[in-house]
Amino acid sequence: MNKFFKYFRKTTVLFTILSVLILITWITDTSSAADRDKEYVAKQITNFKVDGNIREWDRAEVVPFDQLKDAGNEIPDPDDFTGSGRVAWNANDPTRIYFLVEITDDTLQDIHPANSMWWVDDSVEFMFDFDNNVTRDALVQWTLGANGKDLSAAGSSSNTEWIVVKNGNDYIYEVALDPTKQRGPNPGNADKGRNFRAKDGLTVGFSFHMNDCENGGREHQIGWIAGQAWDPLAFGDLTFDKEFLDVEPSGKIALTWAAIKR
Repeated sequence: MNKFFKYFRKTTVLFTILSVLILITWITDTSSAADRDKEYVAKQITNFKVDGNIREWDRAEVVPFDQLKDAGNEIPDPDDFTGSGRVAWNANDPTRIYFLVEITDDTLQDIHPANSMWWVDDSVEFMFDFDNNVTRDALVQWTLGANGKDLSAAGSSSNTEWIVVKNGNDYIYEVALDPTKQRGPNPGNADKGRNFRAKDGLTVGFSFHMNDCENGGREHQIGWIAGQAWDPLAFGDLTFDKEFLDVEPSGKIALTWAAIKR
């Protein structure tokens, strides 16, 4: 009997120690997860086309680019440089993510070739933490030049369908990115997102922002979320939702808005 109680006590102690270790491990893993304050809930668009006709985006939530990133001491005057973005997807096209970015910029700077100091030319950057690893080494970047031609970072003709429509100082980027296709020579982490497939409820880390370049340099970088562009904690959550933004073939208006987490 005494042997039994001794064995029972030892077993209980070992179980307690094991439980504490599991709890500590869980707390450590949880605390390393991103604490992201913003969320964009991307709705679906039916029959999406990259054509510069943006009527299908009318009901998508507009995210203002009103936070400083890597360059600038203050947000520029709207007449000088301002912008906003929207995101969508479609379950029948699950390897691609759709974007609409609208920019007002009084001066276009385009003095570098693609993949050579692209951040010192007017451009939009899209950045992803596909696995939510929350480490710099996990981030992947696309950069699209305001000239409508230059694809840099992970951007390539294989993985980027896009158009830039210019009207005076206003620029409209309509974009579809496919992380599963061949990437450009400077993508950040080249392997993350290779097996990406959007689905209802999936969340990835995401940031997008734009570079304002004049007089041979970069004057501002502003985006959706404040903080350094390559800081994985300065990202938001991009969550894919089953609801639709646009008019379905039956003529029925589908449900609408993306959301920002407060």
